[in-house]
Amino acid sequence: MYKANVALLAGDLTGKAIVPIIGSNGGYETDLFGVHRHARDDPQLAELERDIADVGYYSFVTTDEEATRLASDEPGRDELLHRLMNERVKDWLDLATERLADTGVPLYLIPGNDDEFGIDEVLNAPGHTPINADGRVLDIPGELQLLASGWSNHTPWQTPREESEDELYARLDALAQQVRDPRRAVFMIHVPPHDSGLDTAPILDENLRPTVSAGDVLRGPVGSTAVRRIIETYQPVLAIHGHIHESGGERRIGDTLCINPGSEANAGILRGYLVDIGPKGVELAQRVEG
Repeated sequence: MYKANVALLAGDLTGKAIVPIIGSNGGYETDLFGVHRHARDDPQLAELERDIADVGYYSFVTTDEEATRLASDEPGRDELLHRLMNERVKDWLDLATERLADTGVPLYLIPGNDDEFGIDEVLNAPGHTPINADGRVLDIPGELQLLASGWSNHTPWQTPREESEDELYARLDALAQQVRDPRRAVFMIHVPPHDSGLDTAPILDENLRPTVSAGDVLRGPVGSTAVRRIIETYQPVLAIHGHIHESGGERRIGDTLCINPGSEANAGILRGYLVDIGPKGVELAQRVEG
């Protein structure tokens, strides 16, 4: 649609919740965001499953007895979640391969800090057009290079791909030293730079609940100091981030344009950026949504 030469996806490839759909009396029912939903037949079931998928969750049709059993079986839920994650990621890779066939447009992606390591086998499997760029420096169209990393600094959630700021800086610096010319490089790093305006999120208390003062939720920077140091030191032409979905926008750090599309998964809104990079740098950066 946009005549792009290359597509980039900066992490957060998997959902975090399962929504059981209970078969009952020839129909189906479930609860989604506190709203009871009912499907009378297979077409309505397909619509319900699409609604669940659109907010990033996973559905599965089951019995009331099986759903009750899984509610008290954490290993069983984890096994089911990981299976559904891998199936969804493979479905997306298959779709991207189909849609990009014969276009000559490469798609480079990375997992995010929340994404389980179990999806890496699916991402790295042969036969798909999308390329897992995590932990690599690659040549991309436009005589540019791509530095890519899905890791983050420590979060309150203890996610799979996070580490200390020092460790993260060492990881990114080792990659940055492979870049020929930072002014002709795009740094796709899942976590945004600290105190950049692209990393503002609710401040959580010890129970992982938003802190409230005078009726307002307190917010502050939660990005990475290591990422900020890397950008300040190497000054790539463009830095692409995700991670903090509620903090979309664009900011400059020195000569580097940093962007975070920001999305609202619970509302089914996916945002991205169209970016034109010419011989002298970024010529256009426009946020789009669908």
